[in-house]
Amino acid sequence: MKTIGITGGIGSGKSLVADIMIKKHKAYLIDTDRIAKEQMMPGGISYMGVVSYFGQDILDGEGVIDKDKLSKIVFSDKEKLLMLNSLTHPNVLHEVQREIAIKKESKAVPYCIIETALMIESGYDFLCDEVWYVHSSQETRRQRLKKHRGYTDEKIDAIFDSQSKEEDFFKNFTCVIYNNGDIDHLEQEIDKLLRG
Repeated sequence: MKTIGITGGIGSGKSLVADIMIKKHKAYLIDTDRIAKEQMMPGGISYMGVVSYFGQDILDGEGVIDKDKLSKIVFSDKEKLLMLNSLTHPNVLHEVQREIAIKKESKAVPYCIIETALMIESGYDFLCDEVWYVHSSQETRRQRLKKHRGYTDEKIDAIFDSQSKEEDFFKNFTCVIYNNGDIDHLEQEIDKLLRG
């Protein structure tokens, strides 16, 4: 089994690449966002640390962490984003390692994929046999985020500022998928990388 990391900025098409890998190449997806969300639910391993640091104001009426409230805080303050990451990333990383080990032992899938925007920051790259950087122009990403997620320019700018820059991705990862075309082009790019 090969472990492949899929990374890139928000709106680049990481999820689409992961989806193609699952449907066409029988890959198993380790969804770091899902794991992080589960771990920040009441009773989850990250919940108490996040609430202790950010306070009760981030909770909704049910005692659940309100993602929008927390996002507003961390995307406007780099230090608080770093703190959130330090409270959550080690727990997610541990779970990712556990899932990879289970899949490797089962020999059930040819590929295990980790999809995340924070490949380097979270240390997932060390768990991967190779990392694919999904690249789309900033303008293409901005249009996708407005159309599909209803984000404002202000929110997009804050997220872009908080994530790794293009040159960091290019410097660290040599397997690049250019996602500015249609789905057929994207599938060809994936096939090319799988052939090695």
